[in-house]
Amino acid sequence: YMKIVNSKSLVQNNTFKIDVNTKFFVDITSESDLLNLLQETRFKNIKKLILGGGSNILLTKNINGLTIHNQIKGINIKKETDKYIFVSVGAGEVWDDLVVWTTKKKLYGIENLSLIPGYVGAAPIQNIGAYGVEFIDVFEELRGVDLSTNKIKILTKNDCEFGYRDSIFKHRLKNKFIITEITIKLSKIKKLKTSYTSLSKELKKLKKDNITSQTIREIIIDIRNEKLPNPHFIGNAGSFFKNPIITKQTLTKIKKLYPDVPVFEKGKEIKISAAWLIEKTNWKGYRSGECGVYNKHALILINYGKAVGKDIINLSRKIKATVKKKFNINLEEEVTIL
Repeated sequence: YMKIVNSKSLVQNNTFKIDVNTKFFVDITSESDLLNLLQETRFKNIKKLILGGGSNILLTKNINGLTIHNQIKGINIKKETDKYIFVSVGAGEVWDDLVVWTTKKKLYGIENLSLIPGYVGAAPIQNIGAYGVEFIDVFEELRGVDLSTNKIKILTKNDCEFGYRDSIFKHRLKNKFIITEITIKLSKIKKLKTSYTSLSKELKKLKKDNITSQTIREIIIDIRNEKLPNPHFIGNAGSFFKNPIITKQTLTKIKKLYPDVPVFEKGKEIKISAAWLIEKTNWKGYRSGECGVYNKHALILINYGKAVGKDIINLSRKIKATVKKKFNINLEEEVTIL
Protein backbone atom coordinates (compact mmCIF):
# COMPACT_ATOMS: atom_id res chain seq x y z
CA TYR A 1 0.00 0.00 0.00
CA MET A 2 1.42 3.36 -1.06
CA LYS A 3 0.66 6.38 1.04
CA ILE A 4 0.54 9.53 -1.06
CA VAL A 5 1.21 12.62 1.05
CA ASN A 6 -0.16 16.01 0.07
CA SER A 7 2.15 19.02 0.41
CA LYS A 8 5.33 17.94 2.14
CA SER A 9 8.58 19.77 2.92
CA LEU A 10 11.66 18.16 1.34
CA VAL A 11 14.09 19.65 3.88
CA GLN A 12 14.90 16.17 5.23
CA ASN A 13 15.16 14.68 1.75
CA ASN A 14 18.08 16.71 0.42
CA THR A 15 21.54 16.99 1.95
CA PHE A 16 21.72 20.74 1.22
CA LYS A 17 18.83 21.00 3.72
CA ILE A 18 16.96 23.40 1.46
CA ASP A 19 13.37 23.81 2.57
CA VAL A 20 11.03 23.53 -0.42
CA ASN A 21 7.62 21.92 -0.69
CA THR A 22 6.35 19.25 -3.05
CA LYS A 23 2.68 19.04 -4.01
CA PHE A 24 2.60 15.21 -3.67
CA PHE A 25 5.12 12.82 -2.10
CA VAL A 26 5.27 9.04 -2.15
CA ASP A 27 7.72 6.36 -0.99
CA ILE A 28 7.95 3.43 -3.39
CA THR A 29 9.35 0.11 -2.17
CA SER A 30 8.95 -2.11 -5.25
CA GLU A 31 8.88 -2.00 -9.02
CA SER A 32 5.22 -3.05 -9.04
CA ASP A 33 4.40 -0.14 -6.68
CA LEU A 34 6.02 2.17 -9.15
CA LEU A 35 4.18 0.74 -12.16
CA ASN A 36 0.84 1.02 -10.33
CA LEU A 37 1.58 4.60 -9.33
CA LEU A 38 2.36 5.57 -12.91
CA GLN A 39 -0.95 4.08 -14.08
CA GLU A 40 -2.93 6.42 -11.79
CA THR A 41 -4.84 8.89 -13.95
CA ARG A 42 -4.27 11.89 -11.68
CA PHE A 43 -0.48 11.51 -12.07
CA LYS A 44 -0.49 10.96 -15.84
CA ASN A 45 0.42 14.48 -16.95
CA ILE A 46 2.01 15.81 -13.82
CA LYS A 47 5.69 16.71 -13.35
CA LYS A 48 7.63 13.97 -11.55
CA LEU A 49 10.76 14.34 -9.46
CA ILE A 50 12.66 11.13 -8.75
CA LEU A 51 14.42 11.40 -5.44
CA GLY A 52 16.96 9.11 -3.82
CA GLY A 53 19.20 10.33 -1.01
CA GLY A 54 19.01 13.89 -2.34
CA SER A 55 22.78 14.22 -2.03
CA ASN A 56 23.48 15.63 -5.45
CA ILE A 57 20.72 18.15 -6.00
CA LEU A 58 20.10 21.78 -5.29
CA LEU A 59 16.40 22.58 -4.94
CA THR A 60 15.62 26.16 -5.89
CA LYS A 61 11.82 26.18 -5.95
CA ASN A 62 8.75 24.27 -4.80
CA ILE A 63 7.92 21.13 -6.78
CA ASN A 64 4.54 21.55 -8.40
CA GLY A 65 4.12 17.83 -9.00
CA LEU A 66 4.82 14.38 -7.61
CA THR A 67 8.05 13.54 -5.78
CA ILE A 68 8.78 9.80 -5.99
CA HIS A 69 11.14 8.74 -3.23
CA ASN A 70 12.87 5.53 -4.27
CA GLN A 71 13.02 3.04 -1.38
CA ILE A 72 13.48 -0.16 -3.39
CA LYS A 73 15.86 -2.29 -1.30
CA GLY A 74 17.73 -5.57 -1.66
CA ILE A 75 21.26 -6.83 -2.34
CA ASN A 76 21.33 -10.18 -4.15
CA ILE A 77 24.00 -12.32 -5.75
CA LYS A 78 22.91 -12.92 -9.34
CA LYS A 79 25.66 -15.22 -10.56
CA GLU A 80 29.20 -16.23 -9.82
CA THR A 81 32.28 -17.34 -11.73
CA ASP A 82 35.72 -18.37 -10.41
CA LYS A 83 36.90 -14.77 -10.43
CA TYR A 84 33.79 -12.61 -10.33
CA ILE A 85 30.51 -12.15 -8.59
CA PHE A 86 27.53 -10.32 -10.11
CA VAL A 87 25.39 -8.48 -7.59
CA SER A 88 22.00 -6.87 -8.19
CA VAL A 89 21.07 -4.00 -5.89
CA GLY A 90 17.83 -2.08 -5.37
CA ALA A 91 18.13 1.58 -6.34
CA GLY A 92 16.84 2.68 -2.92
CA GLU A 93 19.72 1.10 -0.99
CA VAL A 94 22.17 3.54 0.63
CA TRP A 95 25.34 3.47 -1.49
CA ASP A 96 27.71 3.21 1.45
CA ASP A 97 25.76 0.26 2.91
CA LEU A 98 26.50 -1.55 -0.34
CA VAL A 99 30.21 -0.77 0.02
CA VAL A 100 30.14 -2.15 3.58
CA TRP A 101 28.45 -5.32 2.30
CA THR A 102 31.12 -5.84 -0.39
CA THR A 103 34.07 -5.31 1.95
CA LYS A 104 32.60 -7.73 4.52
CA LYS A 105 32.31 -10.34 1.79
CA LYS A 106 35.93 -9.60 0.76
CA LEU A 107 34.86 -8.52 -2.72
CA TYR A 108 36.82 -5.93 -4.67
CA GLY A 109 35.76 -3.06 -6.91
CA ILE A 110 33.98 -0.28 -5.01
CA GLU A 111 35.97 0.12 -1.78
CA ASN A 112 37.48 3.38 -3.20
CA LEU A 113 33.93 4.73 -3.42
CA SER A 114 33.44 4.50 0.35
CA LEU A 115 31.41 7.15 2.17
CA ILE A 116 29.97 8.71 -0.98
CA PRO A 117 26.56 9.95 0.18
CA GLY A 118 23.32 9.08 -1.58
CA TYR A 119 21.49 6.03 -2.86
CA VAL A 120 22.53 3.33 -5.30
CA GLY A 121 20.20 4.66 -8.02
CA ALA A 122 22.25 7.85 -8.27
CA ALA A 123 25.52 6.00 -8.96
CA PRO A 124 24.86 5.48 -12.70
CA ILE A 125 23.23 8.90 -13.19
CA GLN A 126 26.31 10.61 -11.83
CA ASN A 127 28.83 7.93 -12.82
CA ILE A 128 30.16 8.53 -9.31
CA GLY A 129 33.90 8.41 -8.84
CA ALA A 130 36.58 8.97 -6.22
CA TYR A 131 40.20 8.02 -5.48
CA GLY A 132 40.91 6.63 -8.94
CA VAL A 133 37.75 4.55 -9.39
CA GLU A 134 34.53 5.27 -11.28
CA PHE A 135 31.18 3.51 -11.17
CA ILE A 136 31.54 2.54 -14.84
CA ASP A 137 34.48 0.26 -13.83
CA VAL A 138 32.11 -2.21 -12.12
CA PHE A 139 28.84 -1.56 -13.93
CA GLU A 140 27.11 -4.39 -15.83
CA GLU A 141 23.51 -3.30 -16.45
CA LEU A 142 20.52 -1.63 -14.87
CA ARG A 143 16.77 -1.92 -15.03
CA GLY A 144 14.10 0.65 -14.61
CA VAL A 145 10.94 2.19 -15.95
CA ASP A 146 10.87 4.24 -19.12
CA LEU A 147 8.40 7.03 -18.35
CA SER A 148 7.44 7.53 -21.99
CA THR A 149 6.01 3.98 -22.16
CA ASN A 150 5.76 3.03 -18.44
CA LYS A 151 7.50 -0.20 -19.38
CA ILE A 152 10.46 -1.96 -17.77
CA LYS A 153 13.67 -1.54 -19.72
CA ILE A 154 17.18 -2.95 -19.25
CA LEU A 155 20.14 -0.75 -20.17
CA THR A 156 23.73 -1.93 -20.72
CA LYS A 157 26.96 0.01 -20.28
CA ASN A 158 26.83 1.33 -23.86
CA ASP A 159 23.20 2.40 -23.50
CA CYS A 160 24.08 4.58 -20.51
CA GLU A 161 26.53 6.83 -22.41
CA PHE A 162 28.78 7.30 -19.39
CA GLY A 163 31.18 10.23 -19.23
CA TYR A 164 33.02 12.05 -16.48
CA ARG A 165 30.32 12.49 -13.76
CA ASP A 166 27.90 12.13 -16.61
CA SER A 167 25.43 9.77 -18.29
CA ILE A 168 22.40 9.62 -20.56
CA PHE A 169 20.26 10.22 -17.44
CA LYS A 170 21.52 13.80 -17.27
CA HIS A 171 20.67 14.44 -20.91
CA ARG A 172 18.30 12.49 -23.19
CA LEU A 173 16.74 10.49 -20.37
CA LYS A 174 16.67 13.28 -17.79
CA ASN A 175 13.43 12.88 -15.77
CA LYS A 176 12.34 10.25 -18.31
CA PHE A 177 13.61 7.10 -16.65
CA ILE A 178 13.38 5.69 -13.13
CA ILE A 179 16.21 3.33 -12.18
CA THR A 180 14.95 0.49 -9.99
CA GLU A 181 17.96 -1.86 -9.85
CA ILE A 182 21.61 -1.98 -10.85
CA THR A 183 23.91 -4.95 -11.44
CA ILE A 184 27.63 -4.66 -10.70
CA LYS A 185 30.53 -7.01 -11.29
CA LEU A 186 32.93 -7.41 -8.36
CA SER A 187 36.19 -9.30 -8.17
CA LYS A 188 36.68 -12.20 -5.76
CA ILE A 189 40.41 -11.96 -6.40
CA LYS A 190 42.21 -9.10 -4.69
CA LYS A 191 42.44 -6.17 -7.10
CA LEU A 192 43.33 -2.85 -5.52
CA LYS A 193 43.53 0.58 -7.10
CA THR A 194 45.97 2.53 -4.98
CA SER A 195 47.63 4.96 -7.39
CA TYR A 196 45.61 8.00 -6.26
CA THR A 197 48.08 10.35 -4.51
CA SER A 198 46.46 10.85 -1.11
CA LEU A 199 45.54 7.17 -0.92
CA SER A 200 49.01 5.85 -1.77
CA LYS A 201 50.56 8.32 0.72
CA GLU A 202 48.43 6.93 3.54
CA LEU A 203 49.12 3.32 2.49
CA LYS A 204 52.89 3.96 2.61
CA LYS A 205 52.53 5.27 6.16
CA LEU A 206 50.76 2.08 7.20
CA LYS A 207 53.68 -0.20 6.31
CA LYS A 208 51.19 -3.06 6.23
CA ASP A 209 51.60 -6.20 4.13
CA ASN A 210 48.08 -7.51 3.95
CA ILE A 211 46.07 -4.69 2.43
CA THR A 212 42.41 -5.61 1.94
CA SER A 213 39.39 -3.77 0.58
CA GLN A 214 38.56 -3.05 4.23
CA THR A 215 41.96 -1.34 4.72
CA ILE A 216 41.31 0.87 1.68
CA ARG A 217 37.84 1.67 2.97
CA GLU A 218 39.15 2.75 6.38
CA ILE A 219 41.81 5.00 4.87
CA ILE A 220 39.32 6.66 2.53
CA ILE A 221 36.84 7.23 5.35
CA ASP A 222 39.60 8.98 7.32
CA ILE A 223 40.63 11.13 4.35
CA ARG A 224 37.03 12.09 3.58
CA ASN A 225 36.13 12.89 7.18
CA GLU A 226 39.18 15.09 7.44
CA LYS A 227 38.28 17.15 4.34
CA LEU A 228 34.53 16.95 3.90
CA PRO A 229 31.66 18.24 6.03
CA ASN A 230 29.11 15.68 7.22
CA PRO A 231 25.75 16.57 5.60
CA HIS A 232 23.98 15.48 8.81
CA PHE A 233 25.46 18.54 10.50
CA ILE A 234 26.24 20.99 7.70
CA GLY A 235 24.01 21.24 4.62
CA ASN A 236 26.04 20.47 1.49
CA ALA A 237 26.03 18.29 -1.61
CA GLY A 238 29.69 17.32 -1.72
CA SER A 239 31.69 18.58 -4.70
CA PHE A 240 29.67 21.36 -6.29
CA PHE A 241 31.78 21.63 -9.46
CA LYS A 242 33.48 19.11 -11.75
CA ASN A 243 37.23 19.20 -12.29
CA PRO A 244 37.52 21.02 -15.64
CA ILE A 245 39.18 19.41 -18.64
CA ILE A 246 41.74 21.81 -20.11
CA THR A 247 44.08 22.02 -23.09
CA LYS A 248 47.87 21.66 -23.08
CA GLN A 249 48.15 25.38 -23.94
CA THR A 250 46.06 26.43 -20.94
CA LEU A 251 48.13 24.21 -18.68
CA THR A 252 51.39 25.68 -20.00
CA LYS A 253 50.11 29.20 -19.28
CA ILE A 254 49.06 28.34 -15.74
CA LYS A 255 52.31 26.46 -15.02
CA LYS A 256 54.33 29.61 -15.75
CA LEU A 257 52.67 31.26 -12.77
CA TYR A 258 51.98 28.20 -10.66
CA PRO A 259 54.46 25.37 -11.30
CA ASP A 260 52.81 23.19 -8.66
CA VAL A 261 49.28 23.28 -10.11
CA PRO A 262 47.52 19.96 -9.40
CA VAL A 263 46.45 18.21 -12.60
CA PHE A 264 45.30 14.66 -13.36
CA GLU A 265 46.34 13.30 -16.72
CA LYS A 266 44.53 10.31 -18.20
CA GLY A 267 45.47 9.52 -21.76
CA LYS A 268 45.12 12.75 -23.72
CA GLU A 269 42.82 14.27 -21.14
CA ILE A 270 44.14 16.87 -18.70
CA LYS A 271 41.96 17.63 -15.71
CA ILE A 272 42.74 20.51 -13.40
CA SER A 273 41.63 20.63 -9.78
CA ALA A 274 38.51 22.78 -9.44
CA ALA A 275 39.17 23.12 -5.71
CA TRP A 276 42.60 24.59 -6.47
CA LEU A 277 41.14 27.12 -8.95
CA ILE A 278 38.56 28.22 -6.37
CA GLU A 279 41.24 28.50 -3.69
CA LYS A 280 43.46 30.57 -5.95
CA THR A 281 40.59 33.02 -6.46
CA ASN A 282 40.28 33.40 -2.67
CA TRP A 283 36.90 31.78 -2.09
CA LYS A 284 37.90 29.12 0.42
CA GLY A 285 36.26 29.81 3.80
CA TYR A 286 34.13 32.63 2.35
CA ARG A 287 30.76 33.24 3.98
CA SER A 288 27.90 35.52 3.06
CA GLY A 289 24.75 35.33 5.16
CA GLU A 290 23.56 31.75 5.35
CA CYS A 291 25.83 30.19 2.73
CA GLY A 292 29.51 29.90 2.03
CA VAL A 293 32.51 27.88 0.87
CA TYR A 294 33.80 25.20 3.24
CA ASN A 295 37.03 26.24 4.98
CA LYS A 296 38.67 22.81 4.58
CA HIS A 297 37.70 22.13 0.97
CA ALA A 298 36.98 24.86 -1.59
CA LEU A 299 34.87 22.59 -3.81
CA ILE A 300 32.09 22.39 -1.25
CA LEU A 301 29.40 25.03 -0.95
CA ILE A 302 27.53 24.95 2.32
CA ASN A 303 24.23 25.97 3.82
CA TYR A 304 24.76 27.26 7.35
CA GLY A 305 21.10 26.87 8.16
CA LYS A 306 18.55 29.00 6.40
CA ALA A 307 19.95 29.45 2.90
CA VAL A 308 17.58 29.07 -0.03
CA GLY A 309 18.52 27.53 -3.37
CA LYS A 310 18.92 30.94 -5.01
CA ASP A 311 21.58 31.96 -2.43
CA ILE A 312 23.70 28.94 -3.32
CA ILE A 313 23.24 29.53 -7.07
CA ASN A 314 24.26 33.18 -6.75
CA LEU A 315 27.38 32.22 -4.83
CA SER A 316 28.27 29.56 -7.44
CA ARG A 317 27.86 32.12 -10.24
CA LYS A 318 30.23 34.55 -8.54
CA ILE A 319 32.81 31.79 -8.10
CA LYS A 320 32.48 30.78 -11.76
CA ALA A 321 32.89 34.39 -12.90
CA THR A 322 36.11 34.97 -10.92
CA VAL A 323 37.65 31.67 -12.04
CA LYS A 324 36.77 32.53 -15.65
CA LYS A 325 38.28 36.00 -15.27
CA LYS A 326 41.51 34.84 -13.67
CA PHE A 327 42.17 31.57 -15.51
CA ASN A 328 39.83 31.68 -18.53
CA ILE A 329 38.42 28.31 -17.43
CA ASN A 330 34.71 27.54 -17.25
CA LEU A 331 33.59 25.68 -14.15
CA GLU A 332 30.69 23.29 -14.62
CA GLU A 333 28.32 22.18 -11.88
CA GLU A 334 28.45 18.57 -10.75
CA VAL A 335 25.28 19.08 -8.72
CA THR A 336 21.89 18.87 -10.45
CA ILE A 337 20.00 22.15 -10.09
CA LEU A 338 16.22 21.94 -9.99
